[in-house]
Amino acid sequence: MTAPQSADPPGEREARTPDPQLPPPIEARPASEEEVRERLRARNIRRGVRVFVIIGVVAAAAVIAFTVSGETREGLGRLKPHWLALTVLLWLVATGVDGARLAVLSRAGEHRIGIVRSAEIILVGYFMAAITPFQVGGLPLQLYSMSKWGISPGKASAMLLARGILFYGMVFAAAPFIAVHLGVSSVLLKVLATYIAIIIAGGAVFVILTLFFPQVVACWRDRLAAKEKPGRVRRLLVRSLGEFGHFADGLKLYFRGRNIWYLLVAALLTVAYGLSYFGMTAAILGGLGVLHSQDVLRVLGINNLLVAVLLYIPTPGAGGVAEAGAAALYAMLCPRYMLGVFVLLWRLFSFYIGAFVGGAVALKHVAR
Repeated sequence: MTAPQSADPPGEREARTPDPQLPPPIEARPASEEEVRERLRARNIRRGVRVFVIIGVVAAAAVIAFTVSGETREGLGRLKPHWLALTVLLWLVATGVDGARLAVLSRAGEHRIGIVRSAEIILVGYFMAAITPFQVGGLPLQLYSMSKWGISPGKASAMLLARGILFYGMVFAAAPFIAVHLGVSSVLLKVLATYIAIIIAGGAVFVILTLFFPQVVACWRDRLAAKEKPGRVRRLLVRSLGEFGHFADGLKLYFRGRNIWYLLVAALLTVAYGLSYFGMTAAILGGLGVLHSQDVLRVLGINNLLVAVLLYIPTPGAGGVAEAGAAALYAMLCPRYMLGVFVLLWRLFSFYIGAFVGGAVALKHVAR
């Protein structure tokens, strides 16, 4: 299915004419209907879900086994339903605000999408992240869904990229300061700080190369693509490097004219989304009766740190690592006898519900 081309003015189109001395860029495109159906074939879905469930169950069982005691039953008897109801409300608010962010960003393009459709696109990404390594399987399906609504691949990629940069830019910028402020154990602090520093440095290098030295990125891409029968990893690198140039054009889209205002509104919505998303964790601890008012900011900070670390975990949905990381970090605030229950609820609201709803939405989009 071919997406309509954007109606750019002739002058702007000429301004983007590629330099004949440089290798041609690889155009971003939505996955074809056949490719999407292949990704969503029952066999592939079952395999991805099986791996995700096995990892999640093993991790959850391990956390429960090491934390449950005779006090756990007493702790469950002190549950506070109104706090858990607040957690549900915060999940709905976070989903709606995240949809509103993407809807605002879409106003810079030729096709605008509403909050509900934007939320559907985001939830599809949750589902594919749950069943693919490194949580990278959502973009092709998201582009496919957006192309069905008449959004060109270029603008769709720019919207999704801007959404990701706003949130993770905030998360990664705050993570090192939060790690130092929390005062976690020196070994864990060093590991997290090193990991985050590597990600920030690597991302900064690629952004600089993409914006100011695109010929270097194109050269790397062509060298990797020169092999006649490239392997899966090489093909992934070739595709990724090809997308960097396209992402740079997408970033520039939001610095033209009044589009900067849409970016600023989306940035404000990003802060609101972060507060509601991270606030779910505090509400869960409140529902378990273990939250102290002086610890609220620490709870939000730990959640920010976890999100920063889990982004590039290779297991589907960061399964296993998310549970272990949450148990290790929140042990500072949550009594051990309730820690396993907390970790299960935290994963349910922070990821599992979105992945489940996103799976239903993904199947609906492909069935159309």
